[in-house]
Amino acid sequence: MESPRAILEVEGLKKYFAIKTGVFSRISGYVKAVDGINLRIFPGETYGLVGESGCGKSTAGMTILKMLQPTGGSVMFKGKDVLAMGKEELRNLRKEMQIIFQDPYSSLNPRMTIGEAIGEALEVHGIAKGKLRRERVESILKECGLDTYHYRRYPHEFSGGQRQRVGIARALVLEPNFIVADEPISALDVSIQSQIINLLENLQEKFGLTFLFISHDLSVVKHIANRVGVMYLGRIVEDAPKKEFYSSPLHPYSQALLSAVPSMNPEVQKKRIILRGDVPSPSNPPSGCPFHTRCHKAVAICPKKVPAFKKVGPDHYASCHLVEEVI
Repeated sequence: MESPRAILEVEGLKKYFAIKTGVFSRISGYVKAVDGINLRIFPGETYGLVGESGCGKSTAGMTILKMLQPTGGSVMFKGKDVLAMGKEELRNLRKEMQIIFQDPYSSLNPRMTIGEAIGEALEVHGIAKGKLRRERVESILKECGLDTYHYRRYPHEFSGGQRQRVGIARALVLEPNFIVADEPISALDVSIQSQIINLLENLQEKFGLTFLFISHDLSVVKHIANRVGVMYLGRIVEDAPKKEFYSSPLHPYSQALLSAVPSMNPEVQKKRIILRGDVPSPSNPPSGCPFHTRCHKAVAICPKKVPAFKKVGPDHYASCHLVEEVI
């Protein structure tokens, strides 16, 4: 039986932001927010992209959707080159690729009712107007755990959890296949977070959705993801199936992150790995391996040579000089 083809294939994706200085705004350098990442996501799965704040996770998500113009690399969605698409092609692609933003309040127009905010895309794409549009919006509101009477209410009348349900409804109304969920629960109370995670899982099962789930919370990613990618300074340093990643992480950065996750079993004692120093600036990354300045296992070669992103186990990849490539 043939294995399914990846719905999304990203190769060497880069997004650099120019640093301009002086009266004439000359370019003096670049912030390398995303610096050559590779990933594949298969239909119906959730790929968890994790890392500290500022590592480039959200920029990667928006560049994949071409909400930000990439500096280099390729993004293939269902075999089509997203980065080569013109305005009209990209507009049509928006029906299949959507995003759920981190802050549900700032992503909603306070002057638009919830019905207008969700239904706007239906009119823009010429899918539904008038009564049909309202019926479609009310239907998706119910799917997301809201009531039909919320249609005429404004964002300020909702709690944070309800606003995020609105954000999810807005992403779903066009019936997409692929959704970038950019830290969708980080702005919510802990008591509401599990409700939103359960909602996303239920919607995924019902509509066959594929997620790129961006988060800094490894305990949440463990619950929802099938695969995990770890980002550091604009690069993915480890990519593995969830079970293998949480049981035997190979990159020192992954090991440090997982050592900080509290154990649910009080009998399990984990040795905490404390990272030294601060995250370097993406405008002036270290030579060689970008993690070597904070790594507890760094050796002589680390500052001199960038490690290859290599296969280190069955469907397991890492970028570290200390792990051996599997042929």
